[in-house]
This record gives sequence, structure tokens and C-alpha cells, in this order.
Amino acid sequence: MDKQRCLELLEAFKSVRVMAVGDIYLDEYVHGAITGISLEAPIPIFEVQERRYNPGAAGNAACNAASLGGQVTMVGVVGEDGNADIVKREFKVRNVSVDGVVTDASRPTNTYGKWRAGGHNIPAQETWRTDTPRPTMITGAVEDQVIERIRSLAPDVDAIMIGDQASATVSERVLAAILDCAREHNLVTVADSRERAGFFKDIDLITPNDKEAGLAAGVDIVDEETLHAAGRQLITLAKNAMITLGPDGIACFAADGAVEKAPVGDQVQAVDVTGAGDTVTAAATLTLAAGGTLLEAATLGNLAAGIAVAQTGVVTVSNDEVRAALTDDGGGATDKLKTREQLHAIIKQLQQDGKRVVWTNGCFDILHVGHILYLQEARKQGDVMVVGLNSDASVRENKGPDRPVVGEQDRAHVLAALECVSHIVIFDEKSPLPLLQTLQPDVYAKGGDYTVDTIVQEERRAVESYGGEIAIIPGRKGQSTSDIINKISGK
Repeated sequence: MDKQRCLELLEAFKSVRVMAVGDIYLDEYVHGAITGISLEAPIPIFEVQERRYNPGAAGNAACNAASLGGQVTMVGVVGEDGNADIVKREFKVRNVSVDGVVTDASRPTNTYGKWRAGGHNIPAQETWRTDTPRPTMITGAVEDQVIERIRSLAPDVDAIMIGDQASATVSERVLAAILDCAREHNLVTVADSRERAGFFKDIDLITPNDKEAGLAAGVDIVDEETLHAAGRQLITLAKNAMITLGPDGIACFAADGAVEKAPVGDQVQAVDVTGAGDTVTAAATLTLAAGGTLLEAATLGNLAAGIAVAQTGVVTVSNDEVRAALTDDGGGATDKLKTREQLHAIIKQLQQDGKRVVWTNGCFDILHVGHILYLQEARKQGDVMVVGLNSDASVRENKGPDRPVVGEQDRAHVLAALECVSHIVIFDEKSPLPLLQTLQPDVYAKGGDYTVDTIVQEERRAVESYGGEIAIIPGRKGQSTSDIINKISGK
């Protein structure tokens, strides 16, 4: 992989204009706590503490393309309801234009919900999911309006990216209009479809996963031979195919018959693969439109997806995140150590991108299994975790003159080696209160020795004042730095 070439392509992403066409969903994430049992029925009471939204389906691919640097306009259909207003707002927050969105008053805005709750000192988990009825394919005046939007936008874009999750927007007439516009204006076309990868004949690139590719090709993909058979079949339909293979990378089948594979980096450990295909499609679209090759599209798609799957939920991946992953030489653990000013800007951008930021803090002196289990569980409360690390002076003030055993820079380096830790900031104050007030993380995680009522109430009030959430993470008894010190000293 030519890193310099990939860096040049990442920079070129910023000038690529993309029209995203396809099914629009509103993804709703509701976080809260189970506080009791209803008096009216034998059901739990769900206390809603936070609602988060992001565009889903083709909308998620559009948001990823924008986050990666592209100039993106969404074309699709929403209902005439409150959720339509929410999804349009979320597109705008993520720098995606909604000039191509059509309203159909006869159907609801497609909405998919996940409700997640915990209890007193109990980690959160999913309690149920919600969905709207599966949409039917657009027809009539709505279909005409979608085609009109495509034709009007086509002269001013470089690529058309299609997302066909529910098979309700890209009809035969819509696809014909896309192909006509692509030929007329020399546009790159890329399509991702959950069930109809074989439908997109003459598209420049299709990006199915192995299951979707097998369905389209009529081949059960179980090994390299059947993978190649499916790939050869797919390029008799679309011009090129990239079959995503999860931890095995991406197999590229080119129009000229060439077959190459882009492997996944060894450092990738998947936490949640939801939406990773959208990330690959977005990166591939931008790469091809910027003049990159099919293998370069797969390489950058792998890098972007590797960042996405290391986080919970549907997330967008930024140009800077991919750039950092590309230039990391394996010794970049201490790159996670940030100044307050850097961290403030990072968190602000993460939250603008719809990511849920978790904060925790501590001395983490002589890192042990109790620390590790706590940090891993805290990380599950959001998409990104920031650790506030007490400086040596702060530890002495809190723990006494004999602590810390390990210096602050070494403690930071050890923490940075943990995948669950995203960023670290060292602070001198006895309390993290000033940082909580400045950074305003979405979740403040505390260990299981506490309850919401026994943590420092000034910190609680600060977090709750801006709408943040307190998460109590159960600890592992008998595991502490003091216990280790006493055991070593024979006490």
C-alpha cells in the first residue's frame, strides 16, 4: 500500500461532489434506566434520559461520505411527519444537503429504534427495538419527483452513490435515470444493496458483502473457489465488484478480470459491525471519483470500516481519523495523549458527528485486571472514551506522599495501549470538575463503589446541567492498587 498515494486521495476527497440516492431511515437511540414496575401493568418503567438520532440506510452512507470530506446531497423519500423534520435536521448537522429529499405524505418516515437501559448499579443493555412497516417501492408522482431531483443535480456532481437497503427507492426507472445521467455527465456510480446486488447492471461498482454477493450470483460462498465464482458472475452485471469479507478484508473483481484482495489490518478488533458496509461504500465512491484504483478504494474502505467497527452503534468516520490510521506506525499509543485544548476540539467534533463520548477519570496507578474490566465496561456506554488521568501531583494530594508508584507519563502510555481508551488528558486538579464543565462529555462513568447519590454531588450537578448522564460501572471486589502494594510489602 502506497501511504503517500492514499494520503493524496484523502485530501482529494474534499473536492469530490456526491449525490447519494436511496432509502432514508431515521435511526433513533433511546438511553435510560429501568426504575421500577408500572402500577397499571406488569411491565418495567423505562426512564428516558437521552434520545439520539442519526440518518440510517443510504443516509448513513451519505453522512460517512460527508464526514470523509465529500460534498454530499441526499436524494430519497421521507414522510410528512415529525421524524422527517428530525432526519433532515440530522443530515444538515452532518453537512449533508437535503435539497434532493422528496416528501411523500402517504407514508411514514422510515424509523428504526433501539432502546437501551440499565438499573441501579447495573450496566445498560438493549431492552427492545422498534420499526416502521417495511416500505413499498415508490411509484407515480413520488417516483417522478425523485427522478427530477437526480436529473437536476447530476450536472453538478462527480459521483452517484446508491444505497438500496429496503428496496423502496431505486426503481427500474430511477436506476435508468441514474445510468443516463452518469453517461451524459461522466459520473462514477457505486451501489450497495442488501437484497438486489444483481439488479445494478452497468453500475461502475457494487459493494456487497459475501452473503449479498452469493445471493446475487446464485453461489453459496464458502471458500476461495466459490468466492471467485461469485465475483466473476457479478462483473457480468456491474462493471466491477468489491465483496466485503469482514475480518478477511475485501476481494476486488475488476472489469478486466483482475482479482486482488485488500486485507484488514491486524490492529482491527470489531466491537460492532453495524453500518460498516455503508462506510466502505462511501470511501470507495470518494476514492474512485478522486481518480483512485479499485484496490485503493478497497484499501481506504478497509481503513475507514476498521475505525467504524471499533465503536458501538452506527457511526461516521472522519477524514482525519482515516489519515491518522494510515500514518500510525504502530508506536502511536501516546498519540492518544491530548492537551485540554485539543481534547475540547476533538469532543466537539465527535458530538457534531453524532458520537456519544464517555468520560472517566482516575489515578490508574499499577494497572490491574480491575482497572481493565472497568475501562472495557465503561467504553460500552458510548462510542468514544476519554480518560482523565490524575497527574503525579494530583495523586499525591488524593492518595498521600507515597503515591503514585508509577509516573504520569508511564501511566498514560500504558492506558493508551488499551484499545478501549480513545483519548487521555492529564490534569493537576484534585477533582475532574473543571474538565467536566469544559468538555461536557455525554456520559460520566464512575466505579461500582459509588451510586448516583454518593458520587461528588457537585460533579453530578455539573454533568446533569448540560444533559449528560451518570453511568455506574460495577467493580470487581478485591482488586485495587492498594491491595497489590500491601501484598508486595507483606502487609
